[in-house]
Amino acid sequence: MRRTLAAAGFVLVLAGVAGYFVIVLSAPALAPYVRNTAVPNWLLIVAGVLLSIVAVRRPGAGRWLPGVLLGVNVVLAGLFATFLYVTTALTGEGGPAVGRPAPDWALRDQTGKTIRLADFHGSPLLLVFYRGHW
Repeated sequence: MRRTLAAAGFVLVLAGVAGYFVIVLSAPALAPYVRNTAVPNWLLIVAGVLLSIVAVRRPGAGRWLPGVLLGVNVVLAGLFATFLYVTTALTGEGGPAVGRPAPDWALRDQTGKTIRLADFHGSPLLLVFYRGHW
């Protein structure tokens, strides 16, 4: 029973980590949600680690395999967290200081007319920037 729980925990952790890459690479509609939050993947990983802990804590002989699988699960979860939150994290680039005027720029509107930021000097203006997913 201990080995079965430990193996099930390992399979859940593996499914959580591998499933992240499968979804991000093959399901573009789901990719932004999963890429930014990875909640379903973390639920599988946590469930797998918990099953491994239960397997190690159960009484009986043969603790080495559940212990090894628990260690592997913890390492995989740590590598996954490092990949998501350290390796792929973007560093912020310096922009204008708060309270300083924005640099002038020009864009074309939907009719093709060029609009400059300077055209709105002295009047209220709200700029909205969408981060987007690409």
